[in-house]
Amino acid sequence: MTTDSTPRLSDLPPLKLALLARKVESKLALALSEPIAIIGMGLRFPGGADTPEAFWELLKEGREAIAPIPSSRWDVDAYYDPTPGTPGKMYTRHGAFIRGVEDFDPQFFGISPREASRMDPHQRLLLEVTWEALERAGLSAADLKGSSTGVFVGMMNEDFSHLMTDATQIDLHTASGSGLSVAAGRLAYSLGLQGPTMAVDAACSSSLVTVHLACQSLRTRECDLALAGGISLILSPLTSVVNCAMRMLSAKGRCSTFDASADGFVRGEGCGMLALKRLSDAVADRDPILALLRGSATNHSGQSSGLTVPNGNALAKVMRAALKSGGVEPEQVGYLEAHGTGTAIGDPIEMEALGRVFGPAHSREDPVVVGSVKTNIGHTEGAAGVAGIIKVVLALQHEEIPAHLNLETPNPNIRWDALPVVVPRKRMSWARGPKRRIAGVTAFGFNGTNAHVLIEEAPLVEDAPVEVAPSPQLLLLSARSAPALQSLARRYVEHFSTETVHGPAFRDACFTANTGRVAFAHRVAVVASSEGEARQRLTAFVQGDQVPGVWTGSGRQRPRLGFLFAGWERDWQGWGRRLFETEPVFREAVLHCEGALGRPLVPGLFSARGVDSRPLGPGLALPGMFAVQCGLVQLWRAWGITPSAVLGVGVGEYAAACAAGVLTWADGMALVATLGEQLERATPGAELMVERPEHLSDVLPRFPDVCLLGLDGEGHGLLSGTRAAIEAVRAELRQQGIHAEPRETPHAITLTTWNAAREAVAAAARSKVHDRPRVPWLSALTGRVMESPSAECWRERSGAPGQWLTAMDALSEHGVSGYLDVGPGAGWMALGQRVRPASAHSWFPNLRAPDDDRTALLESLAGLVAAGADIAWSEFYRDRAHDKVVLPTSCFQRSRYWFDRPATPEAPAALPGGDLEALAGQLDLLEQLTDEQVQALLEGQKRRG
Repeated sequence: MTTDSTPRLSDLPPLKLALLARKVESKLALALSEPIAIIGMGLRFPGGADTPEAFWELLKEGREAIAPIPSSRWDVDAYYDPTPGTPGKMYTRHGAFIRGVEDFDPQFFGISPREASRMDPHQRLLLEVTWEALERAGLSAADLKGSSTGVFVGMMNEDFSHLMTDATQIDLHTASGSGLSVAAGRLAYSLGLQGPTMAVDAACSSSLVTVHLACQSLRTRECDLALAGGISLILSPLTSVVNCAMRMLSAKGRCSTFDASADGFVRGEGCGMLALKRLSDAVADRDPILALLRGSATNHSGQSSGLTVPNGNALAKVMRAALKSGGVEPEQVGYLEAHGTGTAIGDPIEMEALGRVFGPAHSREDPVVVGSVKTNIGHTEGAAGVAGIIKVVLALQHEEIPAHLNLETPNPNIRWDALPVVVPRKRMSWARGPKRRIAGVTAFGFNGTNAHVLIEEAPLVEDAPVEVAPSPQLLLLSARSAPALQSLARRYVEHFSTETVHGPAFRDACFTANTGRVAFAHRVAVVASSEGEARQRLTAFVQGDQVPGVWTGSGRQRPRLGFLFAGWERDWQGWGRRLFETEPVFREAVLHCEGALGRPLVPGLFSARGVDSRPLGPGLALPGMFAVQCGLVQLWRAWGITPSAVLGVGVGEYAAACAAGVLTWADGMALVATLGEQLERATPGAELMVERPEHLSDVLPRFPDVCLLGLDGEGHGLLSGTRAAIEAVRAELRQQGIHAEPRETPHAITLTTWNAAREAVAAAARSKVHDRPRVPWLSALTGRVMESPSAECWRERSGAPGQWLTAMDALSEHGVSGYLDVGPGAGWMALGQRVRPASAHSWFPNLRAPDDDRTALLESLAGLVAAGADIAWSEFYRDRAHDKVVLPTSCFQRSRYWFDRPATPEAPAALPGGDLEALAGQLDLLEQLTDEQVQALLEGQKRRG
């Protein structure tokens, strides 16, 4: 029986539902006003502006990216005629173009070369720019697969289809390679996204409309992440011919927005994509918040003086609607990024509209600053709105408004004296202060669609807690190919050379690189404590030098690891203390073992050096070693590293059994505790450290009273027995040239003591459940796999080093390609590299020194991830607060992917029939011009003449 009295929506009649909705309308409005955070930006704009940093330099320097139309687009001379109105001709030779639209890296996106050559460059560029926007947001595309991430793409031109004039060029990839809808669909398909996906053609306001729709989708929780923006490329001359027929383009080849000489716009190319989240989610995820989208709105001009002419009343209305949606007052808006096409009709109408909305709240002493990015990069049409947003975001970040270009004589048709506005002819300071900085961005399309978006400065978010001293960090870089990895490493070298990346910022850079990127096959992993150290090591990698702290690999196959557990360490007290203090998973595992032991373990195990540092007896030393090995296994598992096979000697046999799933760790601790209690009763005697235990196989049979305990942390064998027996073995070894060092011990383990202890362990084990191993468990006694373990297996001796080596060889037969030395020291590593030489990168120690716990682990993790291991980074950074930061993005290895087009005709009469039909269809737009428009255009031409 349910106690919830709230009725289900499906039970409510429509009229009651409508009444309830009306009652909660004010609360709904509040929920729908949450600011949207811009957490990432990717772009390509003219003038070499391929990154936000490069775009800002262009804006800051006041550069104009307009240039002659490149011959790679079309034969300009074949289409050029300086006389406006010439059929089939254009009177301009200029535009603003981006670089390399013919080039692409299909391998990066898993696309075949054949398909790539049939793909509209709009689609290809969107893939690249969106990928960069995600990376700059610190988001791994792999983590987004299956998510409800939304995709909103603004486009208005389909120039690529105009190039397909030869039917023999059409193949199975043609349909999916072109079309507005596919541009958005391919993005979602390539990234595996399942949120709302759409392409929007609202003419020149397309990309601003997509941002508005994305904000709505986020606020209604239709999606939790949105990718919104637009793109426009100039691939065919037809649209320019149409624009010239309508007298839209500038004859002098420049955008002179708000100037008396304004004679139209210059067409520009561009692509911009934004990664968006609700502000609450962005703060919780510690995303890089670049700016906020406060409000947005869109409408239509309705019946104006012509379909292509903006309606001042409608523009004012959409601005007010955006202010209302974001809860922003007009006086709070200090800057307006105008649509500003530089046309005789559009500029005065837009300026009057913004004056009507923002003028009453401002004065000549406190004016609204108005500018237009079109004076820098031309009119990027489908990408115009997002270009304006990106400009505003960069201005907010750099606390400076760029200069508005080409304004010499203000347009006399604008009432400058009546409007409290100023157009910045040079850079203006826009510093953060007590008054929140808010800007508006306007767009209107020649189809009548208007849009307005409000942008506010990013809030000041509290930084993550700072570590007192810099500590070693792991930095992983990866790429699809070796050359791409080299290029990426060079980008990071430059980044660490030019950016201020100190202390916690370097830690955040490593966090972002590791968690916010897809891990590709070719990898380089660096362990460093600062950006300077990382820069030096990456420089060495680029130069092909071998230096410590750098691991590389192709990562084509995940390494299969053997977990090896040593059996005895004579002096390891305190090892693992820093892990116990800093790694929750390790600490929880050790405390679990302490609980299973039933008596205090941690105080003696991790006592500070010099504080009660007397060697522990077997009663605590053996459970302590087992607990540390348990903690390491659980830590590696949490990080995503699991064994493919296990092998242990001495006490390490118990940890190996638990790691293989034969025993629970609690049961394993019970058996080790029994063993320790028995050995604690041993009487004083001697121990012998044997430098090369691999030679003991022929010696030990002659000394049955001597017990082989296992390996120490340096790969030495450890023998124990009476003083007389130990001295006899030492003399024998000396004759064979094997160094052995004796020492006194309060607990000499003789064969009798050992056998009694093993019998006690076997008896205790009979009450424990022994499962079949989940991974191969190699026996140090026989060198073979333990298929059906039982209590009886604990009665045997530790075996001889010959069986240890046989078991190591058997690991490779089970596909093991790397060895993780789990425990204090690196005994297995020392033995293995001595008797079975292999690549140093095949061995991965855990604890190499008492005070250097995390460094050894990081170095082993670096080697593993470089070799292809997949790391659970969320667990690796568990309970460690980090901020995402903006880092260099992936390096695409582009090549030309295009198809051969028919030769450009020498005269318009020779244009392909399909192109003539398309041109005629677009020229029909002229029929929609009113007499007033024609008159205004003619007067404008007369003034220019």
